Amino acid sequence: MTSTKNFLHEIEQKKAMRPTANFDRFEADIRYAFDLKPVLYQPEMLNENFPAYFMYRDSYRNEKEKEKIRKAGLRFDYTITPPNVIGMEYIKTYGHYHPKAGDLSYPEVYQVLEGEAIFVLQKRKERDDVIESLAVVEINEGEIIIVPPGYGHVMINRTGEKLITSNWVCRDFKSIYEPYTSLRGACYYLTVDGWIKNERYREVPELSFAKNKTKRVLDVKGDMYELVDDLDTLEFLKKPDEYRDVFEDVLDFQ
Repeated sequence: MTSTKNFLHEIEQKKAMRPTANFDRFEADIRYAFDLKPVLYQPEMLNENFPAYFMYRDSYRNEKEKEKIRKAGLRFDYTITPPNVIGMEYIKTYGHYHPKAGDLSYPEVYQVLEGEAIFVLQKRKERDDVIESLAVVEINEGEIIIVPPGYGHVMINRTGEKLITSNWVCRDFKSIYEPYTSLRGACYYLTVDGWIKNERYREVPELSFAKNKTKRVLDVKGDMYELVDDLDTLEFLKKPDEYRDVFEDVLDFQ
């Protein structure tokens, strides 16, 4: 298990890792290792309550942009996930679904700013423990991914380096964590020995990987935060029912 002491010191010393992420202005919401116990493959292997990842919610570069983002009904966040392993399992986020915004649930868009992320996307069918669609997507530095409506998602850092991601999301809802809690995580775990199916699920598709095609519908050059100058581009985050064609072309299932 990697010690987080040096990493915490690094965060304290850096004043502006990214345009909006001034750590002397924003206070991190920290998800601790013990908070992850309900979703871990091997919770019994967890002995140290270290900071698992850091969430800087509602970030902005200046007061003018802060008001612009809030008036648009959006939120911009950062997540920093230091490398770690709990038992055999690579460090991950808790996992959550989004509530409906109409017929469809709210989507979300992420960008990997540093490192490499693995997203486990799963779509329920009528009940929480029956998964009708599953996609594992690898996202490299600089890439963006739209999490389509209907999909719950977990983000994994399997590298030996820290993972820094940003995300845009509608600010008018609360994430739904309970299905991941009751089923002890997503339908697959990523461990140092490979992928392991979560047997608490009644029905799970075979492990499948998908190619990220988000660039075809949302082509971002550089830091995704700069969409602050064109927030109409992100209207699909608030009104997914009106942008069904966007979500149909986000993932290419292998």
